[in-house]
Amino acid sequence: MQPNQSWHWITSIGSLWGHGLPEHPLDQPLSDAWLLVGEGQIKGVGTGVEGAQPVLLSAVPELDARWADWRQAMVDHQVQQTDLNGRSVMPSFCDPHTHLVWAGDRSSELVARLGGSTYAQIAEAGGGILSTVSKVRSLPEEALLEQSEGRLLRLMKQGVACLEIKSGYGLSLEAEAKCLRVARQLSQRNGVRVVTTFLGLHALPPEYRHQKNEYVHTVVQDWLPRLYDQGLVDAVDIFCEQGYFGVDDLEALALAADRLGLPVKAHVNQFHSIGGVEMACRLGLASMDHLETMGDQDWAFLGPRAPVAVGLPLCSLYLDLPYAPLGAMLARGQRVALGSDLNPGSAPSGNPWLNWCLGVLRCGLSPLQGLEAMTSQAAYAMGLEAHCGRLQAGLDAHFLVLPPSWNPAMVVGGMGSVAAEEIWFAGHRFFAY
Repeated sequence: MQPNQSWHWITSIGSLWGHGLPEHPLDQPLSDAWLLVGEGQIKGVGTGVEGAQPVLLSAVPELDARWADWRQAMVDHQVQQTDLNGRSVMPSFCDPHTHLVWAGDRSSELVARLGGSTYAQIAEAGGGILSTVSKVRSLPEEALLEQSEGRLLRLMKQGVACLEIKSGYGLSLEAEAKCLRVARQLSQRNGVRVVTTFLGLHALPPEYRHQKNEYVHTVVQDWLPRLYDQGLVDAVDIFCEQGYFGVDDLEALALAADRLGLPVKAHVNQFHSIGGVEMACRLGLASMDHLETMGDQDWAFLGPRAPVAVGLPLCSLYLDLPYAPLGAMLARGQRVALGSDLNPGSAPSGNPWLNWCLGVLRCGLSPLQGLEAMTSQAAYAMGLEAHCGRLQAGLDAHFLVLPPSWNPAMVVGGMGSVAAEEIWFAGHRFFAY
């Protein structure tokens, strides 16, 4: 195996966060560190430059026996070398909950909300999810791709390297397929990892307004297997909420998804506690998302074996809702993650830095716990822990370069204004300020 100019040796890293090695706790970043990246992956992590020794090269074991050769090759500049001059490095963000594919604009709903209208009242007046559904159905696929790609590029420039994209704004077989195809194309065109999640049970479309049971049956027994056969579905989701879909609908969806080998997520406890947490835990879902409204009975089901709890503080901020009590959940051994909930009506920002800040200031996480919730735990919630979320050998080489002496508390102290100086994507400098 010969050194290749497409490989990078990134040296003089002042502090390397999120490396996740067992012998180095998360709150002890590696100092004077380096990364070896190539072929889009991290190939090695180490400390020191003079007489460097590999900390972990298990992803490419053939290098272990020839480390001396590679060390000499680096010194001889056969591998590109980038000196970060003491700056800090952290993993890129993973976003486990977005509705990124949509059409149109719903900023007018903010004015109604400021005037006292509730989420339900806006929906009853013709706004909400169904107003976006109408726009998505009428927009050609190419235009939907163009609008959605602009949002994706904005997230990438803010440091997001992998994400989940839900459907749910089509609510017909054809329109849902269109949304999922767009999500697949966004991944292919931009080289990002995208988990496509079928959210057909997002709301009742107008044509099924008084036929909920028939709609649920159609989505679960007809649309889901057909979309799966087209290769468009990685996971499924449901809006389990009063006035939308109940725990029986969640169970029916989960059983159908299980037959296809698909993981299941669920929106639960956004406005009401109706048994979604208990059902999510009983069924062993991949994640349960929102959790702004926790009843006393819900806490009994939380713990290390429960689905990942995905908090969405940007939604709480925009809708003026309670914040998911993630710190208290973490204290029970619960896995917790942070997602943006990027969507046109209740969380139109998607800003990961502000999301991190709110996760600390409002959800009860420490700055370091917020970092983990935005990276490794977010990747786990998507089933992508073997690909992203940590700076480890064998994982994707996505990382952010930050100022020297940077630490996670600076994000909170700056109210989310401390952004990356450089964004490296698949081992190459993608964006620099």
